[in-house]
Amino acid sequence: MRTLPSYLVGTWQQPQTGEGDRRAELLNPATEAPLAVVGAARELDRAVAHGRDVGGPALRAMTIAARGEMLQKLAKKLHEHREELIEIAIASGGNTRGDAKFDIDGATGVLAAYARLARELGDDPWIVEDEAAPIMRTSKIRVQHVLLPLRGVAVHINAFNFPAWGMVGKAAVAWLAGVPVLSKPATSTSLLAHRIAELIVASGLVPEGAFQLLMGSAGDLLDHLGAQDVVAFTGSAGVGALIRGHAKLVAHNTRVNIEADSLNAVVVGPDVEEGSELFDLVVRDCVIEMTQKAGQKCTATRRILVPQERLEELRSALVERLDEVAGRTGDPASKGVRMGPLATAQQLADAREGVARLLADDGVSIVRGDPARAEFTDVPAGKGYFFEPILLEATPERAADPGASVHALEVFGPVSTLLPYDGSVEQAAALVAHGGGSLVTTVYSDSRKFTAGAVAALGPFLGRLVLADEKHAGGSMAPGCVFPQGNHGGPGRAGGGAELGGLGGLRLYLQRTAIQGGAGQLARVFGKKK
Repeated sequence: MRTLPSYLVGTWQQPQTGEGDRRAELLNPATEAPLAVVGAARELDRAVAHGRDVGGPALRAMTIAARGEMLQKLAKKLHEHREELIEIAIASGGNTRGDAKFDIDGATGVLAAYARLARELGDDPWIVEDEAAPIMRTSKIRVQHVLLPLRGVAVHINAFNFPAWGMVGKAAVAWLAGVPVLSKPATSTSLLAHRIAELIVASGLVPEGAFQLLMGSAGDLLDHLGAQDVVAFTGSAGVGALIRGHAKLVAHNTRVNIEADSLNAVVVGPDVEEGSELFDLVVRDCVIEMTQKAGQKCTATRRILVPQERLEELRSALVERLDEVAGRTGDPASKGVRMGPLATAQQLADAREGVARLLADDGVSIVRGDPARAEFTDVPAGKGYFFEPILLEATPERAADPGASVHALEVFGPVSTLLPYDGSVEQAAALVAHGGGSLVTTVYSDSRKFTAGAVAALGPFLGRLVLADEKHAGGSMAPGCVFPQGNHGGPGRAGGGAELGGLGGLRLYLQRTAIQGGAGQLARVFGKKK
């Protein structure tokens, strides 16, 4: 069986084989067939130094425009291998073909978007953020803010659910900022990340030292980071807290960006009626967000807020559509399958335990689905890590309870809960806020008053708020889609971080420095802001 090497200090390195070195076997989550083996690397201090001393200077020697051209060429290179990457994602991630395309096309989309942004930023070694402003009304002394690339390395610790988009998207932003990347993919689905890394290295497009890949355990990697380095982590809140509290990172005030758990919601406005295009959009979006990637998305919908008078009709519509997906859940390599398995045996165990914990709350019940189901399309009974769509429902009293498990526990799978509410913006905002901070919430309404109230009341608890109405229903995209032009992150339990968002995403890797001097002096150095 193939062993996947790390790419560190300019070479492909097989994992260590000494006493105590553990290896992990990668499995096809639909068939449990072995695919590859990964192991740990050592001397990570050398890898960090290589990024800082070799990769960083090489990137900074390129103009911003040249770095943008690099991203555009990488997007083209990965797209050329799209079919190969899709097949790997199906085998190693349990993705349907549609899910695999979603991940891979998302990766190339971020590369292309940041390549376009590069054309707007000029060729200076800095980005001028604003116009020079007088420090006093009568003074000729001005202050101007510029953004400069940090002189460290960006350590990216990525999640299992998007091995392409997560790795390449983070890297695109760091590279454009002029900061080298050391990427650590989640082990269980790292076969796809590894193949993408091979393509990046073989392309010769990225300067030496600007991209490194660490397979297996992160080991003592964080021990070697300092004040000019950056850590960007996507994963569970528990692991995120450990990273944020790491002694070396705290001591150096190392920048840490966390994207963690998120109890995302949708809010169905009181004006949305059955039979309308907007009602149909609610159903479509909820089903997509529950079942795409088998519900293993940080942006998936976990709570569905519906006015009590619309509860029965929305429940019926969702059950009907989810039954269709459940009947076509199985081996994603089979034609016609609409949902594949969870990524690992542990994910399956966690999903079953999570549903049981939600049901332990009085007032929460299952309205469709069987967590113990063991037979799926084109899969031997009991094989694979399959979990059919589960729709729960809470009573109005339990939904309104801030201590209810549905506001505290995220089941990372195809699981959502219907939460009846009284149709007011005030209660909708309260229920959303009970989740402690989310990546995204969607409001479906044609009422200007309801929508405006929702923006003001819900916005502080969210990284992104999607507004959907009847007029735009035909061209609307499911709210779980993350676009490089918009902020990706969220407050509180969602991690408190921010990625993407155009120029905003670059700021994680740039130092904002106030340059103070005479008006003419600043003009000679920086010229006019473009």
